[in-house]
Amino acid sequence: MPDSIRNRLYSTEAIVLARRNLGESDRIYDIYSVRYGKFSVIAKRARRPDNRDGRSLDLLSRVLIHLYRGRNLDIVKSVEPVATHDGLRADLDAYGHACYLAELVRAMTEDRQPNEQLYALLAQCLTLLSEGVDPWPVTRYFEYALLDASGFQAQLYACAHCRLPLSAQVNAFSVRESGILCPKCQLHDPGAAPLSVNAQKYLRAMDREGLRRTIGLQLDEASRNQVQHMLTNYLQHLAERPLASLGVLRSMRGKVGTGVPAP
Repeated sequence: MPDSIRNRLYSTEAIVLARRNLGESDRIYDIYSVRYGKFSVIAKRARRPDNRDGRSLDLLSRVLIHLYRGRNLDIVKSVEPVATHDGLRADLDAYGHACYLAELVRAMTEDRQPNEQLYALLAQCLTLLSEGVDPWPVTRYFEYALLDASGFQAQLYACAHCRLPLSAQVNAFSVRESGILCPKCQLHDPGAAPLSVNAQKYLRAMDREGLRRTIGLQLDEASRNQVQHMLTNYLQHLAERPLASLGVLRSMRGKVGTGVPAP
């Protein structure tokens, strides 16, 4: 192999975030790589039924992808499956939540900015969703940890305005202030959303205990809705655009009549 071609070859583990068709048989994939962060690649003839690489690059799959550098987009040379997450295909609710996680990564990361902590978090959460773990705590933890990994962690222990320690009472989360406000400081943001004592405890538990411990925690429905509203609204504010997956999930939940808003 000529050195000029060899120097253009490289490999990385990655998760497939999105895909779109190009021409008659090619496909562009948005991937999140452990070594290089988020970027797009092109797979030639990926839409042909006999193309093995195209089948391996299923949405949300974790793969070892071999690439060579192209002029505009890097080109897929070959693909080795690492985790296909087959359980997501058998559970529409889990699949919808997994797509939401992928959209969050696309919205909250810059191209070619690697973050090994975020990659490991996404890989772990996709595995749990595929294994049938309740999507609600997995998704809430991912949202919270994504904020932390992206440098936008919310202030949970002291008032985001006056900086005094928060007491055990109903407080409110302010998107504008990036944290919880005490009752006195809520006047500075009338749009701040209330958080019960249990909702605040749950958020702090996510901060201290980690994903595995958080999954087993119980929370009343009203507090669940408050935690969910806080995290999704804050992320949409930071992303500066609506997240399409949220609408899809709400539509799905409405059809099955769970009575609990998605995701």
